[in-house]
Amino acid sequence: MVSERKNIFNVLKNKDFFALWIGQIVSQFGDRLAQMGLVGIYLNKTQGISVAESVPLMRDLFFFSTLPILIFTPLAGVYVDRWGRRNILIITDFVRAVLVVLIPVSVVYTGNISYVYVIIFLIFSVTCFFTPAKLAFIPNLVEKEELLSANSLSNITRMVAMIAGVVIGGFIVARLGITLSFVLDSVSFIASGCAIALVRIKGNPVRDSHAASLLKKIGGDVREGIRFILKNKQVSLLAINLFVSMAASGLAYVLVTVWVTKDLRMGTQGLGIIAAFLGAGMIAGSLLYGQFGGKLRKNSVILGGMLAAGLFVLILGGSGSITFLSLGIFLIGFIAAIIMIAANTFIQEVTPDSVRGRVFAGFEIIINSAFLIFVWVAGVIGALYPISHIFYGIGAVLLAYSGSMILGRTIIRVR
Repeated sequence: MVSERKNIFNVLKNKDFFALWIGQIVSQFGDRLAQMGLVGIYLNKTQGISVAESVPLMRDLFFFSTLPILIFTPLAGVYVDRWGRRNILIITDFVRAVLVVLIPVSVVYTGNISYVYVIIFLIFSVTCFFTPAKLAFIPNLVEKEELLSANSLSNITRMVAMIAGVVIGGFIVARLGITLSFVLDSVSFIASGCAIALVRIKGNPVRDSHAASLLKKIGGDVREGIRFILKNKQVSLLAINLFVSMAASGLAYVLVTVWVTKDLRMGTQGLGIIAAFLGAGMIAGSLLYGQFGGKLRKNSVILGGMLAAGLFVLILGGSGSITFLSLGIFLIGFIAAIIMIAANTFIQEVTPDSVRGRVFAGFEIIINSAFLIFVWVAGVIGALYPISHIFYGIGAVLLAYSGSMILGRTIIRVR
């Protein structure tokens, strides 16, 4: 029995979790194909202009995919805790299957990228319901001692799908055009919804199904989720740490994409190679932490990870070749996976089931606020300063923040 618990893959023996896991492999693979399709649209629209001039367009693609999270996440958290979580997952998959095929249609028939922004906004509005539902649903499918393994494998799923999706998607977009990538993403959403339909329901807190009644309670329920985060000191610290981490991610995500596709002139296939190294790092981090990280304090793991990430971002700033760039991306992916798993597992452990969806929704607001703000900042400073210099700044800030937090905690323990 002891050896069973030490193997993170044993959680796959749970048929319900296995069905969810398989569904996510398929849909997340499709997501990466569509992401490469969006990069293909960006490259087509920025032909003949400089790297600095192209940064705002990439910023806008990320901005409109993040903005819905701030608008709809509070509403989503309330409904997740009252509606059937499995039903939410299935419905949102099917709705996204329809929306995603509208992207190439709008490009072909209108040539106006503004319509793409609208469709992206709608897709991620629906995703606002999917994400907290999935995170809140996992503890309904597995035992508490299996949570770390389940979260690790879910993260591995995402990374395996990302590696395969970006590499294959980069080839498809470069050689076969952008339309096929979006069609395959639509098919993946349908397959994911069908897989999740096989999951049996248990322990799902459905307290009220009347929309009018729910709308009256949204304000109070949102405050309840935020209040839980604020009143727990460790959870509040986690929220601050994730805000800083996601601020750095918002800057890096835009700038790395522009750097690889435009500045290095590697296009979608080059971005696929870089993303493969990122995914490989996240798989390695997920496996290592999932297997051996159970006894480590999760807040300490997150701070230590941020310190290491600061060092690795400096590698990006000094990357003069694809080799060093790939190494830096791999190491950042390794650390990002550990931080993500530690954070999700800690929230699941300390949050009562009845409010878990709202608490996850609260964290979605916090971390995506940081991401959204600094995606916009990336569009501004990326047009003014060399990208390598910006990475030096990101690394320095992460080192200063995490180092001061670790030093402060050490002083408090000594006293």
